[in-house]
Amino acid sequence: MDKLIDINEAAKLINVNPETLRRWDRDGKLIAIKVNDRGDRRYKESDLMDFLKTNPKLIQYGQVISHGGYLIAWYSEGYVSMTGNFGVIAKITAEKENEWIGFAFAVSGMSLFARTGLKDDLDNLPIEKIKEYIDKDLIHDGDTFTFEFENGRFREVQNPEWWDGKYSKTLTSGLRIESHVTHPVTIKNQAWRVILQFKCKENNLWLTNVFGPNHNLPEYYTWIDSNELLKKGLSNTAKNAEIAAVNFGIKRFEETKDENGDRDITRIKENNSSFYEGKWVKDSFLPDKLMS
Repeated sequence: MDKLIDINEAAKLINVNPETLRRWDRDGKLIAIKVNDRGDRRYKESDLMDFLKTNPKLIQYGQVISHGGYLIAWYSEGYVSMTGNFGVIAKITAEKENEWIGFAFAVSGMSLFARTGLKDDLDNLPIEKIKEYIDKDLIHDGDTFTFEFENGRFREVQNPEWWDGKYSKTLTSGLRIESHVTHPVTIKNQAWRVILQFKCKENNLWLTNVFGPNHNLPEYYTWIDSNELLKKGLSNTAKNAEIAAVNFGIKRFEETKDENGDRDITRIKENNSSFYEGKWVKDSFLPDKLMS
């Protein structure tokens, strides 16, 4: 009779995360044996070995890769179809202690049709790209990165729609800027208001951090003329307004640098800025014609 092993032993045996085994059990892909009143999961070693032989790709997408102190794991089971698109997308995470970083890799339908033997590349290239970002110290807790396949490689693009959640970027370790609320200013959708917040990590939670000389400003209001998005070749959408606002927030933070190179959000005195006529204007609103 085969020895029964617990879920942690089973996960280690086939090099996947225990959460992956729980998901496979729920989905009926690898059903566990339930024991005791709590329904603890147990597995036969022979069942695991058979599963390993007959489901190599599923195992690959369930495995955890250790690199540079991070654990890299497929968030999606390989590439899945993109909603409203002929292409595919894969999501992968990198985690370390209390840090979490998300990566999305999209491939258009045209790229899939144009290249043969692409599948193996698509499985390996994202992992190599994540390792590169880890080695170059380009990632911070809470970041999400999006990539698009082009000319045989993945290049980074900004597309927050590929990850659910609010668009944000790291300013420095433990400090982020986030698009908290976004909505059109008028029914005609001539302009956007994006409210930014600075977030500071405390006790493993990202909390709103006040700014300004008196430490009393919780939100920064940005106003964006929709035409400025179109001039940049961007569609007039909330997500593109968020990208523009967050990029401005990063630039505004850099402007606080002193002679020693130190940056500090308490040096940001205003909490309004507007983007129109090709430039950002601090401590101002959009012209009335765009606000009515």
